[in-house]
Amino acid sequence: MNEFNMKPSKTNSARTFRRILLSLSAALLLAATGCSSSSSTVKTDPVTAAEGGTASQDAIEKFTEAVEVYEKRGDAGLDDAISKLEDAVDVDPAFGKAWFNLGVLYEKKGEKGEAVKAYTKASEASVKLGDSFVNLGMLALDDGKPDEARRYFDRALEAESYNAAAHNNLSVFYRQDRDFPAAVRHARLSLAGDASNIEAYSNLARIYYRRGNFDVAKLVILNALKMPDGPNNPDLHNILGLVEIERNDVTEGIRQFEKAVELAPKHVPALLNLGAVVLNVRDYPRALELFERVLALEPDSITAEISIAVAKRGMGDLAAADKIYQEILTKDPENAVVQFNLGVLEHEHKAQQAMIGADREPPKPAEEQTASAQMRASAEQIEWNVANIKSAVEHYQASIEHYRSFLAYDKSGNEARRAEANKRIGQVSELIGATREQIPSLESTAEELRQQAEEFAREEAAAAQEAEQEAPDADAEEAPVEANAGGDGA
Repeated sequence: MNEFNMKPSKTNSARTFRRILLSLSAALLLAATGCSSSSSTVKTDPVTAAEGGTASQDAIEKFTEAVEVYEKRGDAGLDDAISKLEDAVDVDPAFGKAWFNLGVLYEKKGEKGEAVKAYTKASEASVKLGDSFVNLGMLALDDGKPDEARRYFDRALEAESYNAAAHNNLSVFYRQDRDFPAAVRHARLSLAGDASNIEAYSNLARIYYRRGNFDVAKLVILNALKMPDGPNNPDLHNILGLVEIERNDVTEGIRQFEKAVELAPKHVPALLNLGAVVLNVRDYPRALELFERVLALEPDSITAEISIAVAKRGMGDLAAADKIYQEILTKDPENAVVQFNLGVLEHEHKAQQAMIGADREPPKPAEEQTASAQMRASAEQIEWNVANIKSAVEHYQASIEHYRSFLAYDKSGNEARRAEANKRIGQVSELIGATREQIPSLESTAEELRQQAEEFAREEAAAAQEAEQEAPDADAEEAPVEANAGGDGA
């Protein structure tokens, strides 16, 4: 398949940015407390405070109660756990880890504004608590502010130089920048900070995949799959599927994508990748079902819409494919991928359909066996063919315009894509020239046949008239013959 969107997705795979989840645990609490006091006016030593701890026994007790509530009731106890953490920071406003966990719980409730306030308080109270900056960065990413997020991740490392999540997230950015050495360095530092960090393994595998080091990428994934949570991580199976496809093991690639979808039925990248692979082996109905699942999960996904159109086109429903492309262009007039696929639709499908007259009634055969009728029917057939050829040329010309629009709108920087579009423009231009060359001789032949048909028609009419004149009058009476009954009397 030449459609760019129909290759397994390299850009739509999960980004593996890492958000710090709940730190509500007794182990964390005890590690952060140091010496404690029940006095509400006790002053926490600067080192403990900088790392997020407190010396206030009252604040610790509230924190512990919050831990117990959440561990026992889960999300059903969110409000009670939040209330107890608020009590903890009321007792000690500099209790950074209490502020941090307040932020996490507010996020779980969907109150992002309150979460930002809590994380900001945590970062102000505990200057060495990098996790606060990590989650502020993730909230910025959620709001579509990648530059702001990146600054937060940098600040997390300034606060805590071995913060595993911050290194992982910066590695993702460097991977997207195609600065692979920096991406690898941060991924490895992330693993140094947390050897069980599945996201870091996943990201490192993606880096090697992007660099074309498929064997190394596979080795990283296989190591990650040996981790306790590895076998049940759908992202690892999705990346391994991509790697296996590049290693020309399509069967194993499909198996890994299917495993990812089995583990996470709403894993959009795996659904798209599995759909792309089965589409390439022409299993159009299954591909369509997978892409429609993606669209149900992400109704604004243009990638899913384009993929559905390609599947419908493969099933022969050109009108439905065209309709989807046109609807996308009403929303995104400069969508380069749609322009390319419209070029393919016109070039490889509509032009071919036009050439065989799929949408036009062919002329009827001659009703008579006369030479003139046969010649007239032959002329009509040739004229029908010429009309088909001219229609095909129009589709070829339309395809060139779409390929040129792709080149104008494409901002991907992918030279292979642009080379493919230019190659197609050249091929179609040659097709137009070769196809047009046939038209004059065909039109001349059709005209000659019509002239000959007219000549034969005149001859046939004259012959018919002459035959009519020579034929005896069937209605005329015979003259009577007199009989000689009596002789002449001689």
